[in-house]
Amino acid sequence: MSVKLSPKILIAITLLVAGFAVLFGVGLRGSLVYYLTVSEFLEQGNRDLGENFRINGNVVEGSIDRPASGLGATFLMSDGTRELRVTYGKETPDTFVDGSEVVVEGALGSDGVFVAHTLLAKCPSKYEAANSEEDYKTSDRSTSEEDSPLPANAPR
Repeated sequence: MSVKLSPKILIAITLLVAGFAVLFGVGLRGSLVYYLTVSEFLEQGNRDLGENFRINGNVVEGSIDRPASGLGATFLMSDGTRELRVTYGKETPDTFVDGSEVVVEGALGSDGVFVAHTLLAKCPSKYEAANSEEDYKTSDRSTSEEDSPLPANAPR
């Protein structure tokens, strides 16, 4: 037994599917951002990759210039090969210092300066354990009952 759909229903379903496809495409296009190194970004030239980019690199030592207002910064970032001048107009994170690894998101201005609307400064790896587990096992540390974090009546 076959079900016959009326032409009006078929047209409505087709328009509905086409509408969702268009909305999905437009939404996805606006959220796509290329993630490149400084060299990759500068080498891409005039190819049309869109308007927004994420660029990864390190802040060049001594290049951070903060305006008198205190908000934002202009700096050079590098991937070890090439450098890119970046300007950012919002409050900078505490981890944004000379030599730190950064990711900026934005677009290249007409003057050749990258205008970032997002600045992410990665934390340095200073939060490593002071002693590894092996160092702890071989240390001369002996725990007496006085030093123990367990209560005196706890089973040992």
